[in-house]
Amino acid sequence: MKDDRFVDNVHAWDILATTARGWPSEMTPRACGNECRKSQLFPTQYGMVSFVPLVRPCSSCAESCTAISPTATENSAGSGTPDDLPPFALLTTDEDREKKAERYSPGTYNVVLNQDSFQNLPEYSDDPEVKKEFAVPLRRPSLAVSVASGRDIAVEGIPIPDDPNIVVLPRFEDIARRNTFSSSRDFQSPIISPTARSTLIKTESSGSNVIVEEPASMTESERVHIGQDERYLRQFRYVVWRQLVPAELDQRDGMHRSSVGILESAADVFPPLYHAMMAVAALSLATNGGNERLDALQHYQQALPALQSTLKSSNDLSSDGAFLTHFLLLVYEIAAAETGHSNLWSQHLSTLLRISLLRREVFGTERFPFVVWWICLIDLDALFSGAGRGEFVGSMLRSDNIPPPSFHQYPLGLDGSSIVYGDEVESLPIVLQLDYEVTILAIRLALLAHDYRRDTTFNASNVLQRAQVTRSRQSQIFELQDALRQLWVTPAVAMISQNVDNMPNRPKQILEHAATLYRACIIFSHTSMWPGQRLETSPDYNTEIAVASSQILQMMRKALVEDRAHCRYLVFPAFIAGFASTDGAQRMQALDMIRTMEKDSIGRNTTVTRKALAAVYEKQNERFMNTGQSLDVDWMQVMVEKELLVVNFGV
Repeated sequence: MKDDRFVDNVHAWDILATTARGWPSEMTPRACGNECRKSQLFPTQYGMVSFVPLVRPCSSCAESCTAISPTATENSAGSGTPDDLPPFALLTTDEDREKKAERYSPGTYNVVLNQDSFQNLPEYSDDPEVKKEFAVPLRRPSLAVSVASGRDIAVEGIPIPDDPNIVVLPRFEDIARRNTFSSSRDFQSPIISPTARSTLIKTESSGSNVIVEEPASMTESERVHIGQDERYLRQFRYVVWRQLVPAELDQRDGMHRSSVGILESAADVFPPLYHAMMAVAALSLATNGGNERLDALQHYQQALPALQSTLKSSNDLSSDGAFLTHFLLLVYEIAAAETGHSNLWSQHLSTLLRISLLRREVFGTERFPFVVWWICLIDLDALFSGAGRGEFVGSMLRSDNIPPPSFHQYPLGLDGSSIVYGDEVESLPIVLQLDYEVTILAIRLALLAHDYRRDTTFNASNVLQRAQVTRSRQSQIFELQDALRQLWVTPAVAMISQNVDNMPNRPKQILEHAATLYRACIIFSHTSMWPGQRLETSPDYNTEIAVASSQILQMMRKALVEDRAHCRYLVFPAFIAGFASTDGAQRMQALDMIRTMEKDSIGRNTTVTRKALAAVYEKQNERFMNTGQSLDVDWMQVMVEKELLVVNFGV
């Protein structure tokens, strides 16, 4: 490679130079006539960071370094803080070195890392036992409670005799990245992924991307590793993301206009997000019989500490990179959730709520409102399953922060709202509004059910009190049911519902989501708001329940015929339809279709959903044989008894 900024086979972190405040912001070359190459300077909040090749300083280089070293006795004129720090060579943390640089007139402190600095790291060891010994646990405390616990690692440097302001670190310390993806600063620090085939270097002067070719000296194991990561990237784009965001453009034509591009671009400059993407992709392959579970755990292990190292203040927590990373870590935890294990999905939801509110406070708006909408749908599923409390979606509903329908779809236009294409003008705005209204009512219904199930006084009440409370509950439920029914008799909705087959893909799938969720809510509201509710539901509603169940299964069957198993929003409606149906053939159809959906699932929830439905059928049959009826079987209680945890039916 003939680039005077870098030398072949030299790690990108070989030399870091922390420069005192006041250095010019443009790139500044430093060179001597012998072995040294130019250094490239990038601004940080404390000064400049210089990336230069690893060379042994020659005499002229030492003189050059000395010439720009800060004067040891001269404080900068603008600084009122006395220098109470030890000499530079005795400092042990990156933070102290930056403070030292900040308090002096312009010059350069050099922190040198060579190959010996990295030799004791477990990931560079050839001994698998060493890697195993140093491996961190799979689950770490959530960043929601440990974000402030990160500290720089103390590493004392070895001074160079010619200049006390040049030190060599005996081992690598994790240098906290001051800039995260989409921070308020204009530049992005070059972060080089150790597993990327092409190295992305973004220069401050031009903002252009320079692709550095893969070194010819790569080992075969490194090539295999790179090939594996490329496989995970494809899995994430074409499998994982399609399931998380089913109603997008170009899903059958390369996903060129898909929102997945946002994460791919962010991951180039924000390593925690990259590791989160790899973890979810590897887990999805492992779920379907692959051997990638270890890779998934390793990437997950790297994502959390890497994310923690970037968060030095609450403003860092509001960055796009932190927001998107936590979103994917939430998906990972849900996909890997198991009963009896320490699952962090609810803590990630709490952190995402905090981040969402903070981003509104810092930026005045949300750059990715469609992601907030997706999180609301995820939390709604957890509410329906009984696994969640609705903390995120309940707070967003009460504060009126749920994004309106014109912001639910990617891409966004210049005004921040979703772009509507020419063939969607007649249908997409109406369908988005309908889907929004159905979802809001579904949230209210699920929150109401959560409150009912938490009411411990209901079962302890006498007959008269119980009857009075039941009438009050039925009145509240009827209000929501009627609001749901009224949505489907408006002229605009009635008109587009007659022309579904001719709709473009986006509005067609969003309408399908609204239609199946509506029918699932009708069934849920009659049968599952509290244990034994079906016994107290009037037989007059049996027909409505049966019709809703039949229509849900019909729509799911159509989706599978059209090879749309990625439409994971169909799983919960199919589950509730199978539970409520009294038709034996329909019950088996629901079970079989969920089994078909689980084959491509990115996690284990769909498999557990199928097992839960089978367990419910068994309980209903047993109850019918003993009492002649099975209306009092509570599917949530069956799942608890069988230790079957479902956080999101489709993941």
